[in-house]
Amino acid sequence: MVKTIRNALLFAAAVHILYIIAQVVSGMLLTMRHVPKIIDAYSSKQVMESQVSFGLAASLPGWLYTLTFAGTAALYAFVLQPLLRRWANRRNRP
Repeated sequence: MVKTIRNALLFAAAVHILYIIAQVVSGMLLTMRHVPKIIDAYSSKQVMESQVSFGLAASLPGWLYTLTFAGTAALYAFVLQPLLRRWANRRNRP
């Protein structure tokens, strides 16, 4: 039982770490490939005024990460691990 819980928590942590790494790499690639069009930006004053935004960037609340972490751990414990055990038992049969 303890091994199942440990593996489920490790699986959930790995999934979330991979998600964060994918977000960081995606942001880096988008930043590196972005080429601003300066001449087009200053062609009209009205366009510049309508594109200014103030405030905070949207972010997910902390409880949502906790919920997805618990859901991922439950997915591993109740779905993936039984399937992996069944597969290992079939493979070890003579």
